[in-house]
Parts: sequence; C-alpha cells; structure tokens
Amino acid sequence: MMKKAFLIFLSFVLFPSWGIAVEDTEKPIFEKNSLYQYILVIDNATKRERYIRNNKREVRQGGVSLDAPDKLLFEYTKMAFVSLAFMEREPKEVLFVGLGAGSMPRYFHKYYPEANVDVVEIDPDIVSVAKKYFYFKEDKKMKVYVNDGRLFIKRTPKKYDMIFLDAYQNDYIPFHLTTLEFLKEVRSRLKDDGVVVSNILSEYRNKFFDSMVVTYRKAFPNVYIFPGQRSRNFIFIATASKKMRNRESIMADARNTQRYRKLDIDLTGIADSCEYSSVYEQKSAKVLTDDFAPVNLYKYQKSGDK
Repeated sequence: MMKKAFLIFLSFVLFPSWGIAVEDTEKPIFEKNSLYQYILVIDNATKRERYIRNNKREVRQGGVSLDAPDKLLFEYTKMAFVSLAFMEREPKEVLFVGLGAGSMPRYFHKYYPEANVDVVEIDPDIVSVAKKYFYFKEDKKMKVYVNDGRLFIKRTPKKYDMIFLDAYQNDYIPFHLTTLEFLKEVRSRLKDDGVVVSNILSEYRNKFFDSMVVTYRKAFPNVYIFPGQRSRNFIFIATASKKMRNRESIMADARNTQRYRKLDIDLTGIADSCEYSSVYEQKSAKVLTDDFAPVNLYKYQKSGDK
C-alpha cells in the first residue's frame, strides 16, 4: 500500500500532467487594466489559439486561430454573417460598433474588399491589442475611430448598409447601447434597406434578454433571431425594410451569397435556425429606455423572479 502511494506521489512530482487531467496549456502574454476594462491576452498552446478576455475567468471576448488567422474562431462570429442573406444588394458602407479582437471586421473586409468599413471602439488599448496580437490592420478601406459607439452614431453624417453591434461584454452591458432611443438612432443611420446585426449573450432566458427582444421589436419593422447551437449567444437581425422574410427565402439567399463570395462558413445551415422574434416575446417584458435600462441588474435575474 505504501509503495502504491509513493508511486502516485512520484507521478505528481515528476509528471504533473499524468496526475492531473490537463486539457489545454494556456499562457498569458499581455495584461493591462485600461481606462475601461481589464484586458488579458492568452495563448492556448494545445489548440494553437489566442484569446482576449475582459476578466480572469474563461469568458472570451474574442480570439483567433494562430494557424488560420483569417478564419472565424467562434460560433457567434460565424452566425453574425447570416445577415448578408438579408441584403438586397452588395453592401458598400458597413459599421462595426465594438472591435474586440477585430476578427469580424477583418473577415468582412477579406470577402468584401470593395466596401468601406468603419469600426468604432471606445477603448484605445483594445485597438492596440487587436493590432499587435490579432492581425488587425487599418487601410484605406477599413478605419478605426476611438469613440463611444452611441456618440459616433449620433454624430456621423453617413448612412450604412449594415451596422454590427458587438459592444456587449459578459460582465458589463453598456446600458446606453441597449435602449429604444439608441436603437432609433441606429435605425436613422441605416439606408432604406439596411440591416442591423447584434450579438446578445444570454446565459439563460432572463429579463434582460426578453426586454432586448421587445425593445428591438419596437425599434424595427422586423426582427429575426438566430440562437447558437453550441453557445449561449443569440444573433438579432433587425431590418429597416417592412417586408417580412420567410426561412426559405433567407436560406436561398444565404446559399447564393455563400456560393458567390466563396465564404468558408455554412451560411445556409445558420439561416435554417432562423426564428421570428415573436417566439421569444414576453408580454411582461419592459422596453428599455434611457430612463429605464437596469440591464446589469436584469442580467442575473431569471425571468420568473419578481
């Protein structure tokens, strides 16, 4: 018995990976408390991936494959591009609110190099991190503006074909980017047939999620929801057009877009998961406004709580 115990102890000392089930080897390569958030960049040697986090837990704000940096790593980033199936023409002016690791604007820029891409990011340190660690580069067609997303949208004279809203973090939700007033400002910056794409993280059905649904429904003529199959993300597609689309037409346009642009993601499969926002709408949910937007309180409350 003593001999067996000694061998087990020896295995921990000499070969720690034998004694402990280690799946991944992660190494921090950058860490900083910026003016707006804590930033941590991690290399995963096992998966050959790099992540950016805004806390010390496992929640990833963005990431990239070190062996294939041009490919989208996370499910929600792939899902967001189902929005291309809602475009009745080629997008020429596109806005991303929130940069993160920069994978989504980089991906769009690769497949639509002729389009003008504006990116607005409030944190200059995030911009520096995206450029240094995540292969993000500005050029004459893709520009970054360090600014608050709402102020940028309010002040810009431009109209956009597509606006991507990806400034919601897991531990902090900027309430001024969730309200009806903000979404109306977003809609005012859309062209007549423009599309808004929003990434919403919901760990479970909660009051915040339900309120987001009814707020989007009040701001836009049509809202389509795409639930993640392997994640807790939801992609909201809101359109300025009053014309409602059915799943079959969305899938057909997704298939054509994927074939024409040679996208390396399954747009057709993503389109097949389309659900109408009415499926999620709850009568008890409150519309979020500038005077009533307690989204950080809602975040951890189940829909059944009083």
